[in-house]
Amino acid sequence: MSLLLTRMFEPRSTVAALQETIGMLRRHRELVVEMTRRELLDRYAGNALGGIWAVAAPLLILGANVFALMYIFRIRFSETDIGGMRYAIFILAGMTPWLAMSDAIGRASTVIVNSANLVKQIVFPSEILPIKLVFATLPSLFAGIFVVFVLNLVSGNGSLFGYLVLLPLCLVYYLVLVTGFVYALAALGVFLRDIRDVTAVILSVSMFLHPIYYPPGAAPRWLGVIFGASPFSHMIWCFHDALFYGQITRPWSWVICPIVSVFLLSLGWRIFRTLRPTFGNAL
Repeated sequence: MSLLLTRMFEPRSTVAALQETIGMLRRHRELVVEMTRRELLDRYAGNALGGIWAVAAPLLILGANVFALMYIFRIRFSETDIGGMRYAIFILAGMTPWLAMSDAIGRASTVIVNSANLVKQIVFPSEILPIKLVFATLPSLFAGIFVVFVLNLVSGNGSLFGYLVLLPLCLVYYLVLVTGFVYALAALGVFLRDIRDVTAVILSVSMFLHPIYYPPGAAPRWLGVIFGASPFSHMIWCFHDALFYGQITRPWSWVICPIVSVFLLSLGWRIFRTLRPTFGNAL
């Protein structure tokens, strides 16, 4: 057990896993793009609006949440938040990456099982299947970011520093962090078929255990401890800084998020590569 933990946290293993991941993306970049495109089209095949639902569905969810909180519960970000506009922007800035992340992680455990015919082919690089799920969430992520941008223009919120400097970093953190989780769940889902149901329940509950709905200082102290223990909270705080505050308000999150994201990507990749030779027998 100690040997396993040592190898898990060994810097050289982490660097090697990152190099393998980047090398895989370079070698199969065209296939990744094509598989991502097919993922978006096949997911909504037969619907009247087709792939438009990739953008429309999360926007409807975001809109419903904002409407309920602004006009039914009438929650405001501060005393100067007229009509709850700033609170709406605050929610959208955190909920946008959360919904995109939930979409990828919720589908991760079945991505290998659902593509069993491809995985059993020796020449097919099965490590592309998890990564396509992550890239397929980018349209909905960008749609939510665009809505926040428009609302910021209307309300005079946001800043160029947030959009041009902080937001690109947030997108990198998002891709790295979510990819690590997706790789791990994709591999484990081959052997633990009920992990999909467990993941769905955890994601539903976890939305209220992350700093999405809570303005600063509104959450109880015990909940703040849970916030700090989750890597997704730090990702959300980074998105808040980029899309809402327009400046760095939580410096530690900007340090913790990339470090944890890189480690989890390396760990997820190694789990996937270790279990991959046994996929054929399990499927």
